[in-house]
Parts: sequence; C-alpha cells; structure tokens
Amino acid sequence: MGETLSRVAGTIRVLHVDDEPDFAELAATFLEREDERFEVETATSASDGLDQLKQSTFDCIVSDHDMPGQTGIEFLEAVRETYPELPFILYTGKGSEEVASDAISAGVTDYLQKESGTGQYTVLANRILNAVDNYRAQNELAEREKRLTLFFEQSPLGVIEWDENFNFSRLNAAAEGILGYTEDEVVGRSWEVIVPESDQDQVASNVSDLLEDSGGYRSVNENVRSDGTRVVCEWHNRVVTDDDGDVVAIFSQFQDITRETERKAELRQNERRYEAVFNDPNILVGLIDTEGAVLDINETAMDYIDGTLDDVCGEPLWESPWFNHSESLRHEVRDWVDRAADGAYVEFEADLVRPNGEPYAVEGVVRPVTNEEGDVVSLLISESDITERREHERELERTNALLSALIETLPVGILAEDTDRSVLAVNERLVELFEISGSTDEIVGADCETLAKEISEMFTEPEDFVERLNELVQEQKSVSEEELSLQDGRTVTRTHEPIELPTGDGHLWMYRDVTSRTEREARLEALNRTSQRLMAASTREEVAEIGVEAAREILGLTANAIHLYNDEQSGLVPVAQTEATEELVGEPPTFTEGDSIAWRVYESGEPLAVDDVHADPDIHNPETPVRSELYLPIGDHGILLNGSETSEAFDRQDLVLGELLASNVATALDQIEGTEQLRTRERNLERQNQRLEEFASVVSHDLRNPLNVAHGRLELVRKECDSEQFEAIDRALRRMDDLIDSLLMLAREGERVSETEPVNLSDLTESCWQNVETANATIRTDVDANIQADRSRLAQLLENLIRNAVEHGGQNVTISIGTLTDGFYVEDDGSGIPEDENPDVFEAGYSTDDDGTGFGLSIVKQVADAHGWDIQLTSSSDGGARFDITGVRFS
Repeated sequence: MGETLSRVAGTIRVLHVDDEPDFAELAATFLEREDERFEVETATSASDGLDQLKQSTFDCIVSDHDMPGQTGIEFLEAVRETYPELPFILYTGKGSEEVASDAISAGVTDYLQKESGTGQYTVLANRILNAVDNYRAQNELAEREKRLTLFFEQSPLGVIEWDENFNFSRLNAAAEGILGYTEDEVVGRSWEVIVPESDQDQVASNVSDLLEDSGGYRSVNENVRSDGTRVVCEWHNRVVTDDDGDVVAIFSQFQDITRETERKAELRQNERRYEAVFNDPNILVGLIDTEGAVLDINETAMDYIDGTLDDVCGEPLWESPWFNHSESLRHEVRDWVDRAADGAYVEFEADLVRPNGEPYAVEGVVRPVTNEEGDVVSLLISESDITERREHERELERTNALLSALIETLPVGILAEDTDRSVLAVNERLVELFEISGSTDEIVGADCETLAKEISEMFTEPEDFVERLNELVQEQKSVSEEELSLQDGRTVTRTHEPIELPTGDGHLWMYRDVTSRTEREARLEALNRTSQRLMAASTREEVAEIGVEAAREILGLTANAIHLYNDEQSGLVPVAQTEATEELVGEPPTFTEGDSIAWRVYESGEPLAVDDVHADPDIHNPETPVRSELYLPIGDHGILLNGSETSEAFDRQDLVLGELLASNVATALDQIEGTEQLRTRERNLERQNQRLEEFASVVSHDLRNPLNVAHGRLELVRKECDSEQFEAIDRALRRMDDLIDSLLMLAREGERVSETEPVNLSDLTESCWQNVETANATIRTDVDANIQADRSRLAQLLENLIRNAVEHGGQNVTISIGTLTDGFYVEDDGSGIPEDENPDVFEAGYSTDDDGTGFGLSIVKQVADAHGWDIQLTSSSDGGARFDITGVRFS
C-alpha cells in the first residue's frame, strides 16, 4: 500500500452506493480517515448513484450488491454503458462465487466482501487506491499515446521513426513531402537511401554518436529526394530508451532549409533594410553606413527635410538637411555615429528645424546593425517628434506652479482630498491655522479622517466637528461660511465644495479665521448699545462712567477714567473729568492748538505726548509699563481710554472705534448741556459718517487686496489649463466681492437725504430694469407720477427690490410697480416670504439664498429711512412678496 500511496496524487473522489445510509456514512468517515485525499459522496440507491454521476466527476465507485430497485451488478452494467473504464468495486455482504462471476463478467474492477471490524476499511482504502492508480496510469498512457500520434501526424516538420538499426519504421506526411518518398517505399530501408555518398561518412558518424548517446542530436546536411534532386535539411534527432537503457525508438524531426540557405545573406540584408524603412508615420528612420553616409530614410523623415531622397543619400548624416543646423549639433551627430559604429547603443535628444523654419524636438537612438559574426555592417537611426510632449510638460509645470501659487496666495486655509479621503493638496495657511505638525509636502497623502480627529480637539465641540465632516462627504453637500468656535477663543468659517477628479469624487475644504471680523462686529454692536445709553444719560458724570465701561468692552482695555477737552479756547484745556482720572494722573496737562492730543503716563506719573515718546528710543521701550494712554481728539472733546499695565499701542481700528465712541460721548454731552448748535451737530455727524466710511474701507481693504490677488491668479490659471475646481473657487471669490460691496454700501449710504428733486417713477423704473440681470422675468408699471427723492438712491432702492424679486421669485417672475395714496409699491407673483420671517428681512445678512449677501433689503431699508419714508413687507394678491413705501411726497 505504501507504494500505491506514493503513486496516487491529488484528491480522490469516491461514490459509495449502499441502501443502508448509516453504513455508507460510516464507511465514508473511515475512508476519509484512512487517507486525507479521499472525498466520499454517498448514495442510497443505484438510481441515486447514476444521478450523481451525471452531476459530478468521480475517480472510483464502491457499491453494495443487494439493493432495492437495482442490484449492484445491474448498477455496474448501467455504469459501464457510459464509463467503461471507471474503477468499480463491488463491496457486498453477499459473498458467493455466482455474484463474483457475474461482477467480473459485467466488468467489475475489484470485488470485496464486507466484514466485521474497522480493519475492512483499510483493505477497502487500499483496493480503491490501487484501482485509481491503475485507472489514472492507463488514462495517462492513453493520452500520451494520443498526443504522440497527433504530434507525429500533424507536425509541420518532417518526422521519421527509426528502428534500432536506424532503418525507416514510419514517417509522416510532412516527411513524405520533403523527401518525395511514400512510407511504403522506404519502411525497412536504411537511412543511406536519402543521403548522398559524399555525406554518408559524416552521417554515419552522427548515427553512431547518436546510438551511443554521445552526440548527433542536431545536424545540417544534404539529402536526396526520390527524383534524385538534392535538398538541404536541418535535423533534430532523439533516442528513446527504457529503464534498462535499451533503445526503444529513435525519432528525427527535420525541415527543408534549402531556400533559406540560398537566400540567407540576401534575406539578412533585406530584413535589416525593411526594418529601417517601415511606414510608421510617427517614427523618423534612416539607414546609414559605418562611416556615417546616409543609405536610406523613410517617408516620415522626408517630411522634415527640404530636399529629395537623392539629395540626402550618400551624404554624411551630419551634413544632411536632417541634422545640419549648427556646428555643435554636427559634432554631436558625428560622435553618435562613431560610438554606434563601435557597437554602442546611442540614445539622444536634439532640437531641430523644419524646412519652413519651425523648430521641433526629437528623441531617438542610433543602433548598430551586425551580421552573424557580430560585425557592425550598418547603422540604424530612429527618432520621434516630442515637441508636443515637451510643450505639454512645460504647460503642466506652469499650471502646477500657478495652482500652487494660487493656493498659497488665497487668504484661507485650503485642503483638497481624493475619493479615498487622502490629502491631495494643502496650503501653509491651513497648517498655521490649525497648528498641524509637518510641512505641506509631508501632509500630502495623509489620511483625512485621522487628520480631522487630530484637529477636532481644537474645537469647542470635537465630536460635532468630525460628524459634520463625515456628513458633508457622504452627502456630497456644498456649504459656505459655516461658523465654528475654537477652544482658544478664535472663530473660523468652513466652506465645502464637492469636486470631480479623474479617479472619482473629491472634496475641497476652505477654512477662514474670522475672529477679527467677529470681534469687530461685536465691538460695533457694543458701540451701538453705548450710543443708545449715552443718548439716555442725564448727567456729565453718567456720560463719563458709560464712556469708561464702553472703552473696556469695545477696545478690550482696562480703561478706568475719562477726560473731556474743550478746544474752543486758546488751548486744549480740561472741562470735566472723573475722580478716577484725577487719581490716575492728577491734574491733566493742557495742549496748545495743533498739538497731538495724546499722552502716555508711565510709572513716573509724568504725562508725555505720544509724539515725544516715539521720538525718544529711551522712552519708547516696549518693556516699560504704561499706566494710561490717550489718543482721541474729537471736535471739542478728547477721551482717556487706557489705564492698564500694558505697553501695546492702539491699532488703526482701535482708533476709529475709539473716536466713534468719543464722538458719541461728545454728542451726549452736547445734548445734556443743550449748548451745541445745529452746525456743530452736523459737523460731528459728518465726521462720524466719514469715520464710519473709513472703518468700512479699512475692513474691506484688508479683504480686497488678497481677494484681488486671488482673482488674478485664478484668471492666469484658467488661461493655462482647464479644471472643474475653478468654478467653485470663482463662486467663493465672487461671493466675497458681493459681501464687500454690500458692506461698503451699507456704511456709505446710511446718511439722511438732504436734497431732493422731482423724479419720474416710470422712467426711473425702466432705467433700473436695464441695469439688473432679469433673466426671463417681466415688469409691469402702472405709474405716471413724479416723487420728491434723491434720484441715485431711489434707483438703488428699485434695483435691489427688482433683483430680490428675480433671485427669490424665480427667473420667470412678473414684477409690478404701482402708486399708493402716499407712496408706491413693488410686488411680484413669486413664492413670497414666510410671515414669521417678515421682521428679519431688513436685517443686514438676512438671506434665503446660499449665494446671497443678505444686504439687499437692508440697503432698501436704509434708502427709505434716509428719505424719511416707511417701508412694510406684505403678501401680494398672487402670493408673492409686496413692499409698500409710504410717506412719499408727490410733485
């Protein structure tokens, strides 16, 4: 059994048929334990077994004899009809000579009687292995014989089988065709019949070497055909021996190489030339000799040369129109030829010129062409035009440089990720914003989910930050300017745009630090509240205390005193102060007109003018604690703001806010005193508006410069290449432009209208309609009235109401304008505005459009207020929005 086990390899699939399922399963278990290669399937009847044979392939069948329906002998006979050679072991409890005889007659492979005990399964396993081994060996032998016969008969080469005396035993059709003999004519005859006398000694030697296994396996010699003609044949011989080394058969494969031999030299040269002049329109090819003279070039190369083939052939390559462009290039070409002639494989790149003067670039190779002896007989030069590729590479480099510059120039943190959530690009601003470790190059390729978790710890709501990111990625949702709070007190906004990449969907994230903007908004709001409190104050002391509180809240300083000046006298002398002022600096200094109304009080207690402090480097020392600082000349008043232990000077925004605060303080005092005349109030109001415009300009300037840079960079990149990402960037930049323009308009258009003129409402409406992008909207005007208004600002009101109707009512909206008894209305038939949102629509920043600035209706309200008109939002008869403007004077 050991020998059998070593011979049989691979899985052995056995079908065990027995009408006793328990016994069949038991036998299967023991057989699979006997040898792990066994896979045993069971069947409980002969018909079931036949069904399984149709569905699966088995290596052996083991069957009981006594079974209902069909006996084991009948089952065997049925199997043999389809599978005449498949091993079949009759494994039965009925052991009679009659059964054994019938089984043998039916073609059983083996016969085994069931016994008690488990040892019987070992015997059964051995019988199965022997049967399968014999079956597979027979199949393999049959296959080999079949393949050998097919090879012999169908081989395109001539095949001859010789006997041990090297006489013909058989030959195939190809051999008959080469030699001109039929098999019947040569069987039993010696090899000498096909070998001329001149070659018989050499062939006899080869035969002897072959039989002694010492050579003769390959030979080339002449052979004689049946008609006496000679052919040159190439022979490959093989001796087949048995295990004892005795010769079993001798085979020869051969082919007629007469034609190949005669044309060998000619074909070799022709093949080389053919390879050199192939008609590839993308390759320039030339054949030259070892001295560099041009032998031939293909048509593609001729397209790049000014001249005919005769003009080129015979000339040295470096003197031909192909490469004769400069002295240095000619030297290079000669070097290529010399190196290739020495057997080198020379690669090159060169800048050449077409006949029309157009430059082009090529890359190519000069390679040696050798004969059988290895001698270089000619050279082959081939090249391809790489002008377009070079230009593409240069464009790609420029585009990458511009994109990198654009990303780095934008005043926002940028991160782009691919569909696998890996970082594609990141700029330095993002690294700085979130204090990410590593350079931008090191971050590229990082896992965005891991990076987000690390950054999330900086936010006040880490889990919400990560969940929101995942939500935007999964939903491919665009968001703009979502505000987020950091634990260090900063505020940032997040913008997300899905992007399409060649490899799938990606994501573009933009983060902006808006802490300063948020703080400025809060300080402006605080200034507004302070103004209201100051207007309600009834005493100078109350005004002073409110001013101190406001200085602390608005400027973030620990101000504890306020001091008022009067510049109507010959000098700027104090007119009022709080007790805290007196405790801080004692008697405040006076200044002559024209002096800087600004001081710093150091630990010495001596008030010094700021101009003097900055002029003296010994005094202007950041390490020196400052007890107080004043810089607020407003009309007739100044205000002492800072009483803290700090050395930091105010910045420009602090000064603007502080001066607005001082102006409000002055206005409140004027109201209390009742001595300020209308001229002074108008001057103060004008100055306040001027400062407010200056503040708005400062805010917008801080954003406008980098925004203009970003616009410019984006325009440059669009000229260099095309990317779907540009649209998202352009939308974000245009939205920032709109916000800045609206901010400036809000700041500059808030003053009251002082002069009016008669304005025809119908004519102005038609002019405004031309100035607004109205898509497919229509307008109906049923007005013929002149109203007293500032034409320019009334146009702003109408244009914003028309634009609002188109943006929110739809591109096909109809807008109507008509008159009221004391004014006019503007209405549309769009979807309208929910009633619960009516109180909010005139607030700055209100918008239902993600792309809107939220300032349009706020500007409308400002214009109406500046004219002294009232404006009210209602619903139109068609369910749209209607704005009634009343309090208007007709003329």
